Amino acid sequence: MTLYHAFSLIDSSRLLSGQNPESFVRVDWVCYLRDEPLIPYERLIMGFQDLPQTGKKKLWIQRRANYLLSLEEVDELKIYIEKQYSFSVEIDAVQAPLELEEIPQFNEQDITGTIILRDRDEPFPLSVGIIGMVSGHRDLINIQTVEDLLGEIDRRNDM
Repeated sequence: MTLYHAFSLIDSSRLLSGQNPESFVRVDWVCYLRDEPLIPYERLIMGFQDLPQTGKKKLWIQRRANYLLSLEEVDELKIYIEKQYSFSVEIDAVQAPLELEEIPQFNEQDITGTIILRDRDEPFPLSVGIIGMVSGHRDLINIQTVEDLLGEIDRRNDM
C-alpha cells in the first residue's frame, strides 16, 4: 500500500507568527489523533513485531506512522487547502512496509507553530483531523558559497 507525506512550502509572511527567520516555512500536514492505522501495524512498519510490546518507543512509532495520509485524504486536503488558503500541497509517496527512517519525524525544537483547519467550536472540515506542523525552511537554491552549504549541512545534521 502506498501512503503519503503531505507538505506545503509557503512564504513565511503569509503566517501571522513572526517566529520564522527564514523566508519560507514548511508546513507538514499530518493526521492528528488517528484512532486506527490505515493498515495493521504489522504490515505498515517493517519489524514491528520485534519492537518491545510496551514502552514509549513503540507508542512513538505508532503515533508517527499514523501521521501518514491515504491518497483519498491527500486529495481531500489538496482541494480544501488550495480553495481556503491558496497553498499548494506537495506529496512524497512511501511504500508499506515502512522502514523506521521513513516514518515522519519532527525535531520538536524546529516546530514553531501549528495550523488547525477549524475554528475552536467547529468540527474538522475534512474526513480526518489533519493539522499543519510549521517549521522554518531554508531553500538550498539560495546558497551562494561552499561555506553557506557546509553551514546548512551542519545545521541539518544537528536536527
